[in-house]
Amino acid sequence: MVMTLLETLDALAIKLSTFDGAVDDDESHKRRVGATDGLPRYLTSIVSNALDWIEDEPTRERIWETASERLSERSGRTAMPSADRTFYVPISVEPSLAKIPIVLREPSLTADNLGHKTWGASYMLAKRLPLLLQHLPSLESRGPRDGAQHLVVQKSRNAQDEASILSPRVLELGAGTGLVGIAAAATFRANVDLTDLSDICENLAYNAHRNQELTKAYGGSLTTFALDWSDLPCSGFLRGKQYDLIMAADPLYSPEHPIMLANTIALYLITKSSSRVVVELPLREAYQPEVNQFRDIMERKRLTLIAEGEEVGYDDWGNGSQEVRCWWGIWAWENSLPEGCTNHPN
Repeated sequence: MVMTLLETLDALAIKLSTFDGAVDDDESHKRRVGATDGLPRYLTSIVSNALDWIEDEPTRERIWETASERLSERSGRTAMPSADRTFYVPISVEPSLAKIPIVLREPSLTADNLGHKTWGASYMLAKRLPLLLQHLPSLESRGPRDGAQHLVVQKSRNAQDEASILSPRVLELGAGTGLVGIAAAATFRANVDLTDLSDICENLAYNAHRNQELTKAYGGSLTTFALDWSDLPCSGFLRGKQYDLIMAADPLYSPEHPIMLANTIALYLITKSSSRVVVELPLREAYQPEVNQFRDIMERKRLTLIAEGEEVGYDDWGNGSQEVRCWWGIWAWENSLPEGCTNHPN
């Protein structure tokens, strides 16, 4: 009976969505979620029961712990325990090439650490990267080439040859769980620096290490650094560094963020005609002023919007998957900005 109870609790586990709207189509998953009102009551009764009929103390603890996890999974995303989530991301526009699996750890969320969640905008940008290559002259030749036989494979001679070529420098700001930067390292065969606040970096570094072999197999590499946009210029590992491409997904959460993000971009984006900035922003009504302000500040910093668009995806903030509309934009330095000049934040 004990094993039956544990098996039942395990079968009731809710897996995290991958934002394709697909999890909800799985009938077995619908049964695990439990549409009836009685399931939370059932789980609560297990947690509150002394389970005196079970003699083994570790077994009782395991049952209580598992029932508590199943209950928290049904209390919204912020109550869910730490979990892994796998995203399948294309690294080429060539349909014959398989998507790569990026596995990310997402710790339990708190109000101060929303960067521990993978947001829908990050997944949309990660999937869009191969389509953006036409707008990224410094990276276009680095993308995975058509045909599986041309992929850069770890330990192959091709991989050794690629290492001798100067890799483009890519920076992700507000990387969170690292999905966009990890996808970029594989898609662009690039060295990517993933950055976020120090409280987020421990999990970010864990995810980067976990996917390091995957990106290495495609000719890329990952490094993580703590970076606070309110404390520039950085005096640590990023001091004096500049990048060909800077990326950010869903980075605006306060009135101060637009100017801080734009200042950070202006500091770290190398002043070449081929340099680019790619940003994906959810179109949330509450943060539309920040989106508009960010676009205005970028223009004042002599960065020109050269491509933009909108797309619709999914997110799981709250209960269940919900649709989210995002806007993406690509910026380049104005032609009048001479190469080699320094554009410090002001």
